[in-house]
Amino acid sequence: MSDRDDEDDRLSLNFGEDQDDEPELSDIDRGEDVNDDGEANEQDPELIPDEVAANVILSGSAQAAKGTVPRKPADRVTAPVLTKYERARILGTRALQISMNAPVLVMIEGETDPLTIAQKELRERVIPLIIRRILPDNTYEDWAISELDVDFDRPVDERYTNL
Repeated sequence: MSDRDDEDDRLSLNFGEDQDDEPELSDIDRGEDVNDDGEANEQDPELIPDEVAANVILSGSAQAAKGTVPRKPADRVTAPVLTKYERARILGTRALQISMNAPVLVMIEGETDPLTIAQKELRERVIPLIIRRILPDNTYEDWAISELDVDFDRPVDERYTNL
């Protein structure tokens, strides 16, 4: 038993002093853009909205994505083919979302496995994710799943089958 008789501190998850006395931060202190009048700037139309940015999957490291510039869809240089690495990341990310009760975008016909449901969504091309391919010239391309060719006829590796 400890020297302290106060059981509330031992059972509480609040281990420090209350931080209610902190001053409110201004837009400048939070790092937001402020115009000459001291008002916050409107969002740059080039930036992706937060609800769409949450659906972007990086193809490559996140460190390489810093400071990149978007490329127009007409100026894309990469092939419109979903790689096996992008496919694995898309299916894993979507299966995780489905397992955490995200809405399913296909008709479920008895499937309960999130990965199976994610594969069905990929087959019907309704996965709400965007692939961001970072290029060596410090630009990136955003591809929707519906724009990419997916090879479903690729032979399955025998090492991973349970037959």
